[in-house]
Amino acid sequence: MADDILMLRKYAFPDGIRSSEDALVLFALNNSCPEQSSDWSTYFVESLSAYLVHGTEPLGRIDDANAGWLMRTIAADGAVNSALELELLLHVMELASEVPESLSAFALDQIRLALDPGARGAYRAIRPASAGITAFDLTYIWRVLRGATERGRLMLSPVEALVLREIDRLADAEAHHPAWREIIAAVAVYERPKEVLRSGPWLVTDAGHRLAREAAA
Repeated sequence: MADDILMLRKYAFPDGIRSSEDALVLFALNNSCPEQSSDWSTYFVESLSAYLVHGTEPLGRIDDANAGWLMRTIAADGAVNSALELELLLHVMELASEVPESLSAFALDQIRLALDPGARGAYRAIRPASAGITAFDLTYIWRVLRGATERGRLMLSPVEALVLREIDRLADAEAHHPAWREIIAAVAVYERPKEVLRSGPWLVTDAGHRLAREAAA
């Protein structure tokens, strides 16, 4: 695999991933690999993250268009396909100086999908088996919302807050990690005009559409 990655760096993508077509080729190669080494995982995540954040306009941040492309590419019916693509999503969000609330809501929604009675998606497969919110879930949440804290409050858009509350509704309160209650208590929703709520790209499930309607109400 190390030799294959060297060949890709030298011949296929000597200047890195430069276009959406290059990116889709890398996704296709990933899907064709039955066994993935740590070297491949690192190359896949870092190459695509660099392209999405620093290789497309607007440089350094993710806009709605790029967020929509990423969500459509890594997910089916709202659920991220694989653990590696989930890591790509998180790394893009960590690397970018700004991401739209549609992308953070989509990332948080992976936990809701894992707790739903019809549980599905890559996050369901990798999280510890628990009916409540675990330390694993909390680490994931903070990777998504690391920039949302302000003076002890968790400043969220209406859609982000509703996803967290839906997670809280689905999870078993008796099985929660103690820090979950602190997170829910710290949530503060900032007011935004209804017309600027980004309620489209990630809302591909019935529950997602319902959350958007409630946020805009």
